[in-house]
Amino acid sequence: MVEEADDNSSSLRDLAILAIPLVGVLVVAEALLSSLPSVKSSNGLGIGGFDPLALGFLSVLVLSVLFYELKRHGEQAARLLMAGMTFAGTLSGLILLQLWFAASTRGLVLFYLLAAPLAYLGFYWSFRYYTGELSKRMTWLLRIVSASLLGSLLGAFFPMLFTVLLLLALSVLDVLFVKSNLLGKTVGSEMFDTVLSTTTLPLAKFDIGLGDLLAYSILTASSLLNNGVYAASLTVILILSGALITFRIARSRLRVPGLPIPLWLGLTPTIIGMVVP
Repeated sequence: MVEEADDNSSSLRDLAILAIPLVGVLVVAEALLSSLPSVKSSNGLGIGGFDPLALGFLSVLVLSVLFYELKRHGEQAARLLMAGMTFAGTLSGLILLQLWFAASTRGLVLFYLLAAPLAYLGFYWSFRYYTGELSKRMTWLLRIVSASLLGSLLGAFFPMLFTVLLLLALSVLDVLFVKSNLLGKTVGSEMFDTVLSTTTLPLAKFDIGLGDLLAYSILTASSLLNNGVYAASLTVILILSGALITFRIARSRLRVPGLPIPLWLGLTPTIIGMVVP
């Protein structure tokens, strides 16, 4: 979800800020591919197949629990969710680092030396995020790094077909949630702005949902690992083009879905790669 802010600075600056984590995802995915060539597979690193019914049931269950907790606990639940994402980003970074160092014995020794302090810092920052003790700048940086690292890992582990179907489903749900104002009806008008500020990434002129950045990162990593650096670069360009179009639409609306246009454009190289041998 993209929400307009009061700042009158150019939306192109927002686009440049958004491009930074996506380029970072490209670098992480390329480093992973260079150290672990076997990752280049349409089956991903983690799951070789999936059950659509099980996926649908699990998604409904997770969303039901999430909205129930948001309704009952509001900002506290939103902070806990974001702290969980922050710690998940830390774990994702450690897993990616371990895979990168796995190519050499010396690298693994260095990884084990770094793992404990990095894990501690991730837990410490996540706890301070939950308690609201971090500065605005540190909170912003933590959100963007965590979403990028988690997206990079998920993009590497999910099979390509699973990723395409997941992102298409999320883009449709994003439209339904924004149009129906489901979040506002769940938490109430008084708590809505607080929850929204907790779960979004403020840019120069607009605010973008952390889930949106996570989805963009998943697609970018998946595209590079499955289709190569050129297709992934095109994917990033298309995502940013879709984001720019969304920013333009948001000028005349209070908030618009942040997933549909960027994902539908960004998925084009991946879908073409799946259809054309």
